[in-house]
Amino acid sequence: MTDDSNKAPARIPAAVVTGGNDGIGLALAREFAKGGHNLLLVARNAEKLAEAARKIEAEFGVRCAYTAQDLATEGGCEGVEQALAREGLYAEYLVNNAGLAYGGFFQDADPDRLRTLLDLNIRATVDLTRRLLIGMLARGKGGILNVSSMTGFMPTPYEATYAASKGFLIQFSRALNYETMWTGVNVSLLAPGVVTTDIHEKAGATTSRYLYVIPSMTPEQVAAIGYRRFMKRSSVIIPGLVNRILILLSKLTPTVLLLPVMGLLFRILDESGAALPPGPLPTREELEKETVSKPK
Repeated sequence: MTDDSNKAPARIPAAVVTGGNDGIGLALAREFAKGGHNLLLVARNAEKLAEAARKIEAEFGVRCAYTAQDLATEGGCEGVEQALAREGLYAEYLVNNAGLAYGGFFQDADPDRLRTLLDLNIRATVDLTRRLLIGMLARGKGGILNVSSMTGFMPTPYEATYAASKGFLIQFSRALNYETMWTGVNVSLLAPGVVTTDIHEKAGATTSRYLYVIPSMTPEQVAAIGYRRFMKRSSVIIPGLVNRILILLSKLTPTVLLLPVMGLLFRILDESGAALPPGPLPTREELEKETVSKPK
């Protein structure tokens, strides 16, 4: 006989959901919990995470751990791995939902915010996927759901960086879906249209026309469709018939015609409905002073 008394207890499976304390992330976490899956919620706000975890455990009777991590920083993804080990969990599923948006003229964007957007929307998704996919492949089961956006399918003026980052997720997910065929692991893409969350307010785009032209869905509606089709191993999930039609039309429309339409829809307006102009640019004198002051 062997002495098993010193062996570490076996880890139990869980779904890791980033941005899991509100919006689409929380709604997806609730769908996984409804399906009987344990959870590890990841976001920056520990207080909101604790409240979300408490409610999920009380309602669904699953284990819901959480870890406060800033995934836009170098140590954020490593912190998720450490939290899994600390909680005695392993990632059976990963939902890459955390993201940041920015609306307006590209040159007006704060450089730090742009870097954070790219770090969170792209680098963190790639890093966390690489860390957790290996275990899924070794076990021969699991899945990854990357939350993108309808804008990722088309060039989007005034949300240029955000839409491009979501376009990256589309191609990344499609490629990984092919690479993981026949492994028991599924990689899916969820690309919703307009969703009633605070992302539009955080992006400074609450006056853009797209919010009033494109029909919106609730996070719960998106999550219910996303979870159901993810579990059926759908590779690309676009909730809403109107959204699917719009994406199809965008593919059939020449870019020279599509761009003005997207610009009209996503241009940020002032309270009177007039298009906001770009911010002021430096004068020639200011540029010359800046050039002179730079060390050679």
